[in-house]
Amino acid sequence: MKEIIAMHGWAGDSHQWSNWEKIFKSCDWEWQTSERGYKYISPHTPKWNNNLNQVEVKRVAICHSLGSHLIDKKVLHSATHVVLINSFSRFIPNSKENRPIKLALNRMMNVINTPDESAMLRKFHIKAHKPNQLDIKSSKSNLLHISDSGRLRLKNDLKLLINSDSLPIGLSNSAKVLIVNSEQDYILDNKTKKKLAEDLINHLETVPTIINLQDDGHSITKIKNIKKVKHWLEFDHAKNMV
Repeated sequence: MKEIIAMHGWAGDSHQWSNWEKIFKSCDWEWQTSERGYKYISPHTPKWNNNLNQVEVKRVAICHSLGSHLIDKKVLHSATHVVLINSFSRFIPNSKENRPIKLALNRMMNVINTPDESAMLRKFHIKAHKPNQLDIKSSKSNLLHISDSGRLRLKNDLKLLINSDSLPIGLSNSAKVLIVNSEQDYILDNKTKKKLAEDLINHLETVPTIINLQDDGHSITKIKNIKKVKHWLEFDHAKNMV
């Protein structure tokens, strides 16, 4: 049995996985999405369908950005495979160059629940999609109003991102991990990506695999790149891929 639980990142929602879901379901994968419920979508925390005692069960947690810290800890702990898409252990680099990042994050925090909130979120999503353009479907989804309860989660999750300083709680050291890095990521600092790889190497029994993508940004949108992730999951590559 092959199943996936996917978790979006900060200010995102489960709709971002629509192309991923189609591709994996067409190859007989079971697919579920977690939802934080920032907008007028109900929060949802799925559980695994298949017992690990069954023969050849593959449980895959796919997490985008902050999603690795937002996913249910029990779900993450019992995943046999974990895909970390432009993710991090510590978001703000531990170096003297981190001041601009701290200032930018604090500005974003202060704008939440003000008239400038929508403009800030739209700017964030445009930056997350660079160098690609935000498609019409994603744009409409991102323009949905934040709910009152969702706004509280949005603010608390931004605090979680700012204060992050270690690997996601619950990550099993026996999991096989794929790191997906976009070389044109306008959200994550290169030092942040390097720190994640170092932390995973120290934590895991098996060295993580790294895929470097040259034509996608912080948000992975290209079909060919989704298929690269699927290929790794189906063949359990044990070496870096470009």
